[in-house]
Amino acid sequence: METPGHDDGAAEKHRAALVSLFAALVLTALKLAVGLYTNSLGILSEALHSGLDLLAAAMTLAAVRISARPADSCHPYGHGKVENLSALAETLLLFLTCFWVVYEGAQRLLDGVSPVAPSLWGVAVMAVSMGIDINRVRILRKVARQYKSQALEADALHFSTDILSSGVVLVGVLAVWMAAALNLPEPLYRVLAQADTVAALVVALIIFRASLRMAVESINILMDSGSTREQAEVIKAVWDVPGIKAVRRVRLRSSGPQTFVDLTIGVEPGIRVRDGHRLAHEAEQVVAAILPGADVTVHVEPQSTPCEKEDNPFSLVQRTASEHGLAVHNVHVLRAGGLFHIELHVELPGALPYAEAYARVGPFEDDLRQALPGVEVVTHLEPEGAASALQAGAAVSMPLAELAWREVRMAVEKEPLLCDPHRFSTYELPEQGICISFHCGISGKLSVEEVHNICVRLEKRLRGAVPPLGRIIVHVEPDAVIAEQR
Repeated sequence: METPGHDDGAAEKHRAALVSLFAALVLTALKLAVGLYTNSLGILSEALHSGLDLLAAAMTLAAVRISARPADSCHPYGHGKVENLSALAETLLLFLTCFWVVYEGAQRLLDGVSPVAPSLWGVAVMAVSMGIDINRVRILRKVARQYKSQALEADALHFSTDILSSGVVLVGVLAVWMAAALNLPEPLYRVLAQADTVAALVVALIIFRASLRMAVESINILMDSGSTREQAEVIKAVWDVPGIKAVRRVRLRSSGPQTFVDLTIGVEPGIRVRDGHRLAHEAEQVVAAILPGADVTVHVEPQSTPCEKEDNPFSLVQRTASEHGLAVHNVHVLRAGGLFHIELHVELPGALPYAEAYARVGPFEDDLRQALPGVEVVTHLEPEGAASALQAGAAVSMPLAELAWREVRMAVEKEPLLCDPHRFSTYELPEQGICISFHCGISGKLSVEEVHNICVRLEKRLRGAVPPLGRIIVHVEPDAVIAEQR
């Protein structure tokens, strides 16, 4: 669907505003002349109403011309909101009309006076007014809908109420004329003679209601209150694009006929930049189908990194493990100041050589350290499906670090395949008691299952020597890795 050209739209809106201005000028002069001749409050209120219409039409014409200017450095979103300002100013003028008509009408009703001169001229001028208003409302609505002009739409709404109010005044003026022409009895004549004043009050009520509605709409647009219905349609359409996993932060704002849409889409984290750009382009196209000519900005981010949970180390461990094709469990995270201490179990095939398994886990640990600078990562490798739950020891009230470290070194010495215990750490958790972790070396030729069995045997020996121990994490390194570190 093609959007009408900028120049053609501006020219057509300008012509519609000029027609409205000319119509307001003719009606104001005509109503004022007949209203003064007949002294009809209804016609005079309509003359004042048309006078404000004339001013509003002039404001609309100026607003349409200004809004057609292209965006510049001071107005990067264009000058479209001047149309909304014009519509709001027009409503303020209409409120003033309402107050004057109500005040004058109340005075005439309280005094019981109706100085209206019966005349068919009043009937004729109101009939002509209705005919002119019907024609210009048709023109204004057509152009306003075609080019999404808030100022012309306000004019169309305004003049559509003029048709109804003119009809009410027409009835009032006709009633006064009939009361005089039929020479009705005094009581009935006095009632019909006040019909003009009652009609004027009804006109004020109609104007006030239309003005209030127009003011609320203009204020909402000036405050960037987007359409809830259009927002829901945009979200649904973007969700239906294959490859888009999430739709977030959808915001709509209008500036005259121009609509601006900002949205964030979530995609798979591993896709190429080219594919992400393609999905963003497809999102722009479906939005343009709902809001033709909209200025759409799409931000693409990986779905697996929610903005509120990005700092969650547990989510980070699981996501990083998934990216490396690893299964992890028994993840424990401790925070000391601004640093993290992460301990976890990694499951690998039981028959896999330990050196190869260790090499697979290394990049996973490196990514964790890159994501959380300064983090201490302690991984325990075990065969897939192995029981990983450790029986918690009793909590103690004082640290047993020296005793535990001495028993660790003694236990490692009793295991001929283990060597070089180092990087020992201990801490206390209220629900698990004293927890320890340490590193040691082993031959890289052993399998994951063999190394795991040695670690289980080592843990049992430590628990027998130090009963209060809770969690025990043993990080076993191939001897080749220890040699490189030295």
